[in-house]
Amino acid sequence: MSFNYSTIFDEDLSPDDPLFWSLPTPVSCDSVRTLGIFLCIAALVGIVCNGALVYSFARYKALRTPSNIFVMFIAGIGLFASCTILPLTGTSSIYCQWLYQRAGCQFSAIIAFLYGCASSYLLCGVSLSRCYMIVRPFKAKNVTVNKCIIISIISILIAFIWTMLPLMGWNEYTMDGARTSCCINWYDRRASYVSYLFFLFIVVYCIPLVILVIANRITLEGLKRMHKNIENGIQTGLNRKRIEMERRIVRSIIITTCGFIVTWTPYAVTFFASAFRGKEYALPPMVTFSCACIAKSSVIWIPMLYIGTSTHFQLQFVNQDALNEGIPNNRGNTVLPNIPRLSRKIDDIPMNPIPHNTVDD
Repeated sequence: MSFNYSTIFDEDLSPDDPLFWSLPTPVSCDSVRTLGIFLCIAALVGIVCNGALVYSFARYKALRTPSNIFVMFIAGIGLFASCTILPLTGTSSIYCQWLYQRAGCQFSAIIAFLYGCASSYLLCGVSLSRCYMIVRPFKAKNVTVNKCIIISIISILIAFIWTMLPLMGWNEYTMDGARTSCCINWYDRRASYVSYLFFLFIVVYCIPLVILVIANRITLEGLKRMHKNIENGIQTGLNRKRIEMERRIVRSIIITTCGFIVTWTPYAVTFFASAFRGKEYALPPMVTFSCACIAKSSVIWIPMLYIGTSTHFQLQFVNQDALNEGIPNNRGNTVLPNIPRLSRKIDDIPMNPIPHNTVDD
């Protein structure tokens, strides 16, 4: 199945012409409008879910653990994306044409790719931090909040550089086939354009994917080995309860990572394949636009999966019971005030009779 994009893109119409950005969609308006409604709903859900995470991280210090720092940055970028790219693409799809001219197109594409690139790197940071804590539990204190903040900022800056390259001449941002959203120019066969797509596919999708798979695999094997050592009476850096808690945390991270991979893989594969097939034999616009909508919807699936599987969160903002137990690094220092402690020598406690008609203060 292929599609000739030469039939919908006018070679004589320059992107400098305002008419280029306001042409109606060449595909079924009803189908595009349906996806537009979905994106508008996703924008509201994304604002609520990402806003809930950002609010929880800001209010509860106990949630700001080293690994959660990466999730906090993902939620922050996701909140911004939910307020920008989803409404822009959704409203344009409802009207079956792009409504925001060239500047809006470039802005929307930059934020979309920034979120995708930054999320892949930040998820790698989450997985690698947990992997280090499990493989080297006696050195887990080396993974600090400040270090994770610095790594997160560097990851976002690197992603920002990748998204700025098209504005500097290496590829460009333009309309996609459905003409209601914007993306990298993937149908131009010039070497500079194809090379950028190949570069993006490797450094933003393939390398992070390999890191995520290997890191989570090593983490699971490490937890399994620790559990076996405890059963055999061998000393480990973590006790049985802590290992079980770490297992739940890693499971939450893996599920969230799988959500990211599932939403972005169709987009990466279809656009990469279309780039090498050329404009005359590319995939139909509705296929690529649907994959783009699925990828953009990751701004809601990632926080929803994390909130639904994390031991620190429930759907109503914060699981207060989990916070009361304390975070892993400070669990041993948790103090429960105003709770009377009973002596282990129960027999030493005098058993005085309780007088009648006595009222306690």
